[in-house]
Amino acid sequence: MTKIMEYCGLFLWIIYLYLFFNREIARKNKYVKEYNKELIIKRPFHIIRIDSLFFLMVYLIYNDFADNRVLPYLYLIIVLTNIVYVVYDIADNYKNYKIDSKKELIYYSGAIILVIIAFGYMFISKNLFNTCTLTLALNLLVPIYVWLMNIILKKK
Repeated sequence: MTKIMEYCGLFLWIIYLYLFFNREIARKNKYVKEYNKELIIKRPFHIIRIDSLFFLMVYLIYNDFADNRVLPYLYLIIVLTNIVYVVYDIADNYKNYKIDSKKELIYYSGAIILVIIAFGYMFISKNLFNTCTLTLALNLLVPIYVWLMNIILKKK
């Protein structure tokens, strides 16, 4: 049963990653005028997501003393919580925004790379607990990736 939960959690993480990239792209387009170096000072939580950092810390702390049979359930709860949070954020703040997938394809290539990294690590290490930790750590990179890609694309 824990293997099913582990794979369900990873599948839901892929859905979360897609929604998370959509939200970050919508956020980039909403704040496009100020999406530069001053953004770090004005809106630091657009670059460093405190919720992703918090969930990673909870999982790492719980990983130290928990039974391995319980960790897949914790991971599944964390991913479901992230999905609910992102869906509410998109519905509240970015409901009028439509993502043009052709223009935003460069951003989605980052999502594909993150999925390849996670599944490549899972197949090489054969350790799903570390893969879950890796996916939670990769969530921290999404806003930074979108921010850096926006700066790079603006300079061209």
